[in-house]
Amino acid sequence: MRGTRIILFFAVVTVGVLFITAGSYASEAEILLKILMKKGIVTQAEYDEVMEELKSAHSLESRVQAIENKAGQVSRDHEDFATHVDKHITHAEGPAVIGGINVAAGITIVGQGTSGNDENTPPGDDAVDGNISADIELSGKLGQQGEAFIALETGDGTGLAEEIDAFWGFNADAGPSSTVEITEVWYEHQFSEGLVTLTIGKLDLTNYFDVNEVANDETTQFLADGFVNDVTVEFVDGPALRLTVSPSALIDISVAAQSDGWDDLDEKNFLIAGADIKPKFGELQGNYRLYVWTNGSDHTDVNDATKTGERGTGYGVSADQQIMENLMLFARLGFRDDDLTEYEFDTAWSGGLALMGSAWGRDNDVLGLAYGEAILANHREDALRAAGTTPGNEGHFEVYYSLALNEHVVISPDIQIITNAKGDDNFKTVVAGALRGQFTF
Repeated sequence: MRGTRIILFFAVVTVGVLFITAGSYASEAEILLKILMKKGIVTQAEYDEVMEELKSAHSLESRVQAIENKAGQVSRDHEDFATHVDKHITHAEGPAVIGGINVAAGITIVGQGTSGNDENTPPGDDAVDGNISADIELSGKLGQQGEAFIALETGDGTGLAEEIDAFWGFNADAGPSSTVEITEVWYEHQFSEGLVTLTIGKLDLTNYFDVNEVANDETTQFLADGFVNDVTVEFVDGPALRLTVSPSALIDISVAAQSDGWDDLDEKNFLIAGADIKPKFGELQGNYRLYVWTNGSDHTDVNDATKTGERGTGYGVSADQQIMENLMLFARLGFRDDDLTEYEFDTAWSGGLALMGSAWGRDNDVLGLAYGEAILANHREDALRAAGTTPGNEGHFEVYYSLALNEHVVISPDIQIITNAKGDDNFKTVVAGALRGQFTF
């Protein structure tokens, strides 16, 4: 009897291994049990019991595998969407999910006033102006490798643009439109497990080129246009195609083409190529982005006014580096043609820092500080001198404090100082103070 039990034990183990390691061996396992039963070693009841247990074991294995597959997919979906959100609105709790569609929304309100502008000639005016903007973003997965995205935006108020004419700008969030616009709508597909990413539609290429962790978002970081993006790059707005190759976690290589409108898509496009290098020094992350661009729209040669079909070209670098757990530095440097009439300045540089509030017990607060200049092109300097004006490079200083009231509301007092607006050395220094509120849902 003991020998029978031992044989039965090994039979069950053998059949169990066959089921677990390869489901295709199920028929052979059943044949083995039947042979044992025919020889009287296994009874009908024991046969039925063993078969039932093996079926349950196989069913359990299948259920476990299904759960593991589902968990793996949820993890991949989360990682893909987290990457997407980094390029757009940042929400502490993440976007809401409605019917499988991720929904995020934000409202920005800015009040901004000047001091010292009434001393400028022609007579300036100190004023307090405001603006508001709102945006909604929708995104969703299309299969395992695809994602669709749409961004709607509206706003009202031009800010200080009508009070002071400056290269650098005072408020990148302000704009004249009061209608709802589709600012982005695209489809993105990943190939070879993320090695290659293709995006097509209406794109905001500043989400892929000239990106900066410290100075890239006018709703939560610096307000001035020159600290949001490189002001020497002549970006356009329209349909685009972007291709990124990511051979390793250290580098991304991207190229893009964009048309300034939906007509004549094959003519006078904006082209840009760049590399994003992402080294990590211990636990300190760095990002170093290089790019070169060309704009095919019509430009006029400074030395020959009959040449009105010239292309604009330029190149630059945008870098940010974490140097402490709560401190990051940034720098930008951009160059473009100095012999085109439309380009009154041919170089722009900026640098600054972001100090996280964890340094004084406010983990979600940020203190930002930056300075930059727009360097005049030679022909602009000559024109100013000819008009009896002393030229000088436009300088811009900005400091803000981002005070997080909770995960949805951030209030930011902001101070900017501008010198030599439009390259005029006679321009009296102007101070602009602002209060910004950012509300995310």
